[in-house]
Amino acid sequence: MTESSADAERKALESWYKPLLDNVVKEMIRIKAISGEAVQATPVWMVPDDILMAKVWGVNRENDFVWTISVDKLIADYVAGSLAATPRDVARHFSLKWQMDAERLLSLSKDRPAVENIDPKVRQHSEQLVRYAETLYDLAGQDDAWEQLPTFAS
Repeated sequence: MTESSADAERKALESWYKPLLDNVVKEMIRIKAISGEAVQATPVWMVPDDILMAKVWGVNRENDFVWTISVDKLIADYVAGSLAATPRDVARHFSLKWQMDAERLLSLSKDRPAVENIDPKVRQHSEQLVRYAETLYDLAGQDDAWEQLPTFAS
Protein backbone atom coordinates (compact mmCIF):
# COMPACT_ATOMS: atom_id res chain seq x y z
CA MET A 1 0.00 0.00 0.00
CA THR A 2 1.42 3.38 -0.91
CA GLU A 3 1.81 6.06 1.69
CA SER A 4 -0.84 8.23 0.05
CA SER A 5 -3.39 5.41 0.03
CA ALA A 6 -2.49 4.63 3.67
CA ASP A 7 -3.07 8.31 4.49
CA ALA A 8 -6.38 8.25 2.65
CA GLU A 9 -7.44 5.12 4.51
CA ARG A 10 -6.44 6.66 7.87
CA LYS A 11 -8.36 9.86 7.05
CA ALA A 12 -11.45 7.87 6.04
CA LEU A 13 -11.26 5.92 9.28
CA GLU A 14 -10.85 9.13 11.30
CA SER A 15 -13.81 10.75 9.53
CA TRP A 16 -15.93 7.84 10.77
CA TYR A 17 -14.73 7.50 14.35
CA LYS A 18 -13.87 11.06 15.41
CA PRO A 19 -17.45 12.46 15.25
CA LEU A 20 -18.73 9.32 16.95
CA LEU A 21 -16.09 9.63 19.66
CA ASP A 22 -17.04 13.29 20.17
CA ASN A 23 -20.66 12.20 20.68
CA VAL A 24 -19.54 9.49 23.11
CA VAL A 25 -17.68 12.09 25.19
CA LYS A 26 -20.68 14.43 25.20
CA GLU A 27 -22.96 11.60 26.30
CA MET A 28 -20.62 10.42 29.06
CA ILE A 29 -20.51 13.98 30.39
CA ARG A 30 -24.28 14.40 30.07
CA ILE A 31 -25.05 11.25 32.04
CA LYS A 32 -22.26 12.01 34.51
CA ALA A 33 -20.38 8.79 33.82
CA ILE A 34 -17.24 10.96 33.72
CA SER A 35 -16.50 14.10 35.62
CA GLY A 36 -13.85 16.76 35.52
CA GLU A 37 -13.13 20.10 33.96
CA ALA A 38 -11.95 18.43 30.78
CA VAL A 39 -12.53 14.98 29.36
CA GLN A 40 -10.33 12.91 27.11
CA ALA A 41 -11.12 9.86 25.03
CA THR A 42 -9.25 7.45 22.85
CA PRO A 43 -10.49 4.71 20.57
CA VAL A 44 -9.10 1.34 21.62
CA TRP A 45 -10.63 -1.08 19.11
CA MET A 46 -12.99 -0.92 16.18
CA VAL A 47 -14.65 -2.60 13.27
CA PRO A 48 -14.74 0.39 10.89
CA ASP A 49 -18.22 1.75 10.17
CA ASP A 50 -19.72 -0.68 12.69
CA ILE A 51 -18.25 -0.93 16.21
CA LEU A 52 -16.15 1.53 18.20
CA MET A 53 -14.74 0.82 21.65
CA ALA A 54 -13.16 3.67 23.53
CA LYS A 55 -11.78 4.72 26.88
CA VAL A 56 -13.09 8.01 28.30
CA TRP A 57 -11.71 9.76 31.37
CA GLY A 58 -11.44 13.09 33.10
CA VAL A 59 -8.15 14.91 32.57
CA ASN A 60 -5.56 13.88 35.19
CA ARG A 61 -7.81 10.92 36.12
CA GLU A 62 -6.73 8.42 33.48
CA ASN A 63 -6.98 5.51 35.92
CA ASP A 64 -10.63 6.36 36.60
CA PHE A 65 -11.98 5.73 33.11
CA VAL A 66 -15.01 4.10 31.53
CA TRP A 67 -15.07 1.69 28.62
CA THR A 68 -17.62 2.68 26.01
CA ILE A 69 -18.98 0.85 23.02
CA SER A 70 -20.86 2.25 20.06
CA VAL A 71 -22.62 0.07 17.53
CA ASP A 72 -24.22 1.25 14.29
CA LYS A 73 -23.26 4.86 15.14
CA LEU A 74 -25.25 4.67 18.39
CA ILE A 75 -23.71 5.08 21.82
CA ALA A 76 -24.65 1.66 23.05
CA ASP A 77 -23.20 1.17 26.51
CA TYR A 78 -20.47 1.89 29.03
CA VAL A 79 -18.94 0.26 32.10
CA ALA A 80 -16.35 1.20 34.69
CA GLY A 81 -12.78 0.70 33.55
CA SER A 82 -12.12 -1.57 36.52
CA LEU A 83 -14.46 -4.24 35.11
CA ALA A 84 -12.08 -5.29 32.33
CA ALA A 85 -8.34 -5.21 31.73
CA THR A 86 -8.38 -5.21 27.91
CA PRO A 87 -10.72 -4.23 25.06
CA ARG A 88 -11.24 -7.93 24.36
CA ASP A 89 -12.28 -8.56 27.97
CA VAL A 90 -14.73 -5.67 27.87
CA ALA A 91 -16.17 -7.02 24.60
CA ARG A 92 -16.91 -10.28 26.40
CA HIS A 93 -18.44 -8.33 29.28
CA PHE A 94 -20.72 -6.31 26.98
CA SER A 95 -21.74 -9.47 25.14
CA LEU A 96 -22.86 -11.19 28.33
CA LYS A 97 -24.49 -8.03 29.66
CA TRP A 98 -26.50 -7.53 26.48
CA GLN A 99 -27.68 -11.15 26.48
CA MET A 100 -28.88 -10.69 30.06
CA ASP A 101 -30.49 -7.32 29.25
CA ALA A 102 -32.40 -8.88 26.36
CA GLU A 103 -33.68 -11.68 28.59
CA ARG A 104 -34.66 -9.15 31.27
CA LEU A 105 -36.58 -7.05 28.73
CA LEU A 106 -38.49 -10.06 27.48
CA SER A 107 -39.32 -11.27 30.97
CA LEU A 108 -40.51 -7.81 32.09
CA SER A 109 -42.74 -7.58 29.06
CA LYS A 110 -44.19 -11.05 29.74
CA ASP A 111 -44.81 -10.26 33.41
CA ARG A 112 -47.07 -7.29 32.74
CA PRO A 113 -50.59 -8.50 33.58
CA ALA A 114 -52.37 -6.21 31.11
CA VAL A 115 -50.39 -7.55 28.16
CA GLU A 116 -51.04 -11.01 26.79
CA ASN A 117 -48.30 -10.95 24.19
CA ILE A 118 -44.88 -9.40 24.20
CA ASP A 119 -44.87 -5.87 22.82
CA PRO A 120 -43.46 -6.14 19.26
CA LYS A 121 -41.10 -3.21 19.86
CA VAL A 122 -39.71 -4.83 23.00
CA ARG A 123 -39.26 -8.12 21.15
CA GLN A 124 -37.56 -6.35 18.23
CA HIS A 125 -35.22 -4.43 20.56
CA SER A 126 -34.40 -7.61 22.48
CA GLU A 127 -33.67 -9.52 19.29
CA GLN A 128 -31.37 -6.72 18.07
CA LEU A 129 -29.58 -6.72 21.42
CA VAL A 130 -29.06 -10.48 21.14
CA ARG A 131 -27.67 -10.07 17.59
CA TYR A 132 -25.21 -7.43 18.81
CA ALA A 133 -24.23 -9.64 21.75
CA GLU A 134 -23.67 -12.68 19.56
CA THR A 135 -21.63 -10.70 17.03
CA LEU A 136 -19.49 -9.22 19.76
CA TYR A 137 -19.04 -12.63 21.39
CA ASP A 138 -17.93 -14.11 18.06
CA LEU A 139 -15.48 -11.25 17.53
CA ALA A 140 -14.09 -11.68 21.04
CA GLY A 141 -13.28 -15.28 20.15
CA GLN A 142 -11.30 -14.39 17.04
CA ASP A 143 -7.62 -13.96 17.94
CA ASP A 144 -6.78 -12.15 14.71
CA ALA A 145 -9.39 -9.46 15.41
CA TRP A 146 -7.45 -8.44 18.53
CA GLU A 147 -3.84 -9.08 17.55
CA GLN A 148 -3.61 -6.29 15.01
CA LEU A 149 -5.02 -3.35 16.91
CA PRO A 150 -4.76 -0.20 14.81
CA THR A 151 -2.68 2.73 15.96
CA PHE A 152 -4.84 5.75 16.68
CA ALA A 153 -2.17 8.37 17.15
CA SER A 154 -2.84 11.42 15.00
